[in-house]
Amino acid sequence: MARDAGAVVGDEVRPVRLGRLDAAAAAEAARAESVLHALLDELGPGLRAAAGAVAVEAKSDGTPVTAVDRATDERLVAGLTGALPGHGAVSEETSRVVPGTAWTWVLDPIDGTSNFIAGLPFWCVSAALCLDGAPVLGVVDAPALGLRAMATAGAGARTAAGPMRVGAGVDPTDRRSSHVPALYSGGAARRMVAGGAVLNARLLGSTALDLTMVARGASPLAVTLAPHAWDVAAGVVLVIEAGGACAGFGRTPLLPLVPGTDLTDRVEPTVAAADTELAARAVALANG
Repeated sequence: MARDAGAVVGDEVRPVRLGRLDAAAAAEAARAESVLHALLDELGPGLRAAAGAVAVEAKSDGTPVTAVDRATDERLVAGLTGALPGHGAVSEETSRVVPGTAWTWVLDPIDGTSNFIAGLPFWCVSAALCLDGAPVLGVVDAPALGLRAMATAGAGARTAAGPMRVGAGVDPTDRRSSHVPALYSGGAARRMVAGGAVLNARLLGSTALDLTMVARGASPLAVTLAPHAWDVAAGVVLVIEAGGACAGFGRTPLLPLVPGTDLTDRVEPTVAAADTELAARAVALANG
């Protein structure tokens, strides 16, 4: 999960659009999802065992990382690109430059690393597949929560328990909705409250999980100020396919991916909501 420092908030709302799959592309996406699930099944037990029992290091920007982050990243990249010829990958820990492949994976090996280090269960593996830059497949796997959510463009969102749908939208300034949870990054919480939002602020510490909870209907709103593409790419597929809306409202769009772009410093405020009206209201409140 990215820090909010340096986030540039704007009032232009850019809806995230998913890619489209014809029959051949849908078959390739299904094959890719099968490969991904096998890798997640392989990695899950080791991740659960390491959570709360791993040494922490600091990246050059001060954010935490562990040897488990790096090993998981390397296994996902090698496993996916090795089994799926013609697929490339961009990831938080391995390569941050968008390749020129038609099919490109966007990977965060552990979103919520601080939680993972502390032994808190709010962390996940986030994996999205883009076709010509636009996301078409998203999977968020949270082993400590026993939750794996997945969605394919045009085919809906689901977990092992069945389909996922967003909940009802709310008025974020209505006191009668003050019990309703809203999922924020730290900076987003401060801006939303200052702007007049009265929803019950929650900071899970994982952007991908925030978006997953919107897709599941557990919360109608998630706002984060400085996510990278790997923080949101899978979650936006979940939210949109569950009937919700996602949009960026900064100056540097994260999606669609552009080949050759270095994503290291590319962040954009992002909102996920039960509907487009709530998304627009949240952007207005975040802008004060």
